[in-house]
Amino acid sequence: MRKNDIAIKIAGLAGDGSLTTGEMLSKVLKKMGLYVTTIKDFPSNIRGLPTNMTVRAKYEPVYGPKDTVDYLIAFHVANLYNHAHEVAPGGVIIYDTSVKPFPDELRRDDVFIYELPLAKKAREELGLEIIKNVVAVGIVGEVLGFKHDLVHKVIAAWFKEKGEKIIKKNIDAYELGRKLASQYEKRDEYVIEDLGDPGRVMMVGNEAITLGALAAGVRFEAAYPITPASEILEMLALYLPHFNGAVVQAEDEIAAINFALGAAYAGVRSMTSTSGPGMSLKTETFGLAYNNETPVVIVDSQRAGPSTGLPTKTEQSDVHHALFGGHGDVLRVVIAPATLEEGFYLTAEAFNLAEKYQTPVIILTEQAFAQNKFTAEPDALDPYKVKIDRGKLIDREEAERYAKEGKQFLRYEITEDGVSPRSIPGYPGTFFNANSNEHDETGYTTEDIDMRKRMVDKRLRKYMTALKNGDLPAPVYSGDENAEVGIIGFGATMGPILEAMEQLKDKGIPTRFMRLRTLMPLHEDEVRDFISKHRYVFVVELNALGQLYNYLKRYTTEHDKLHSITKYVGQMFRPREIAEAIEKVVKG
Repeated sequence: MRKNDIAIKIAGLAGDGSLTTGEMLSKVLKKMGLYVTTIKDFPSNIRGLPTNMTVRAKYEPVYGPKDTVDYLIAFHVANLYNHAHEVAPGGVIIYDTSVKPFPDELRRDDVFIYELPLAKKAREELGLEIIKNVVAVGIVGEVLGFKHDLVHKVIAAWFKEKGEKIIKKNIDAYELGRKLASQYEKRDEYVIEDLGDPGRVMMVGNEAITLGALAAGVRFEAAYPITPASEILEMLALYLPHFNGAVVQAEDEIAAINFALGAAYAGVRSMTSTSGPGMSLKTETFGLAYNNETPVVIVDSQRAGPSTGLPTKTEQSDVHHALFGGHGDVLRVVIAPATLEEGFYLTAEAFNLAEKYQTPVIILTEQAFAQNKFTAEPDALDPYKVKIDRGKLIDREEAERYAKEGKQFLRYEITEDGVSPRSIPGYPGTFFNANSNEHDETGYTTEDIDMRKRMVDKRLRKYMTALKNGDLPAPVYSGDENAEVGIIGFGATMGPILEAMEQLKDKGIPTRFMRLRTLMPLHEDEVRDFISKHRYVFVVELNALGQLYNYLKRYTTEHDKLHSITKYVGQMFRPREIAEAIEKVVKG
């Protein structure tokens, strides 16, 4: 028997309810005590194009797709042609025969096929064809052995705002699915046991980021709606008013970052959230924030670019822009979470870093993290563990001393650590000028060559201070410390990399994984040390140019050790793709 380890893909067309089916299954599996992750693959239109969602559940934490799926629910024949080959031997295909029969050329002896007229039965017995997706949930629940009263509760909670009539209709649809499934003898080996609900939280990465921002004391968000970042704007619009905060849905991306910068200048912890196209538009104001040292947090939920690109697909192709976007000598802090816990705590820390070092901070994620669900332990996201550090922010009492003593407030004072005192406009005695020109220590425009050099050096110096102080999220290591093969990656590639490492271990190739959580300033000594200790180092990323690979080459002379593994089709790596690429090089 294959217990408590399953991947279920629900495939339909946009408007079929494929994502709703997946959401419902993920809730049930989570409440049965399993760790869950989802992999959404949906088009950028409302109806008609293929849409699918994979729900992966396991007795241990999971963070991404596996090589195959165990169950495939296909609502249309096109979905079979697209996905039947993904089903693992011994797996199950549930196909809606309401319109077309199962194609003979797709039949396989090593999978079990349930051919049932889901839409037709839903229409005939329930009077509502669209409810076929819940009928499909019933089939899965019967075959896998779900706790059915638990499913009823999930359905009731899902449709509670639509009233008892709709709740009953959907429970009836679930029971119809069970009835249809009972016509078949169970032959597959997959079983889901009820392990008991420990109360784990389940949410998408964007929600964890939002909660981390709230825990950090964010009080202002300005954004323009854009996939895959919009959940942050939507969630903050719901919650920030309860914290005396404000949200602005700006008229465009440029306005959004200018709003956020203005709020930060006024002393409020502020942020903006966007994706690649928005990052392009925000670049000039980003340079302004760097030059006048205003703390602001920017979330870049990457999608496949360039230009409009693939708006709903995942990629990591904003690395170059996140690291180097903007004219002039402009540094920044770039951090990359990979789990719900990191989405929460690293976001909270981003606000501390922004204020402590008076800099824009980019939280670099990707659609695969931003819009997919993951699970975490009940107490994993604890706002009471978040500490607030506002750096060298002068309070009113200290400002009044400036006024009383008649001292000149040097907002951009040249300091040893590169960080100057900061005041909130309106405090007495701390008037300063904040503009986009080069300036002296008071903030007034200057073209003095000595001051220019000192000011540039000051701004650059604080990033080295952040590294020296140990304030930047350090790399995380996994695997065999004595391995000859090293892997470097960041963000959502973590899950497939960890599983690829297990596959390679089974083939006698031990590996060591260095997951970067801060891309800039880079922990360059650790990167150099990691590369020097390994015979092969593979940089795994979701873009065509090997952007991280080329970035890391700046910090080592051992270029022959580095190998690039890339994927850029808008989908996540499968573990096998990484393992095979590494094995090909290592074994020749």
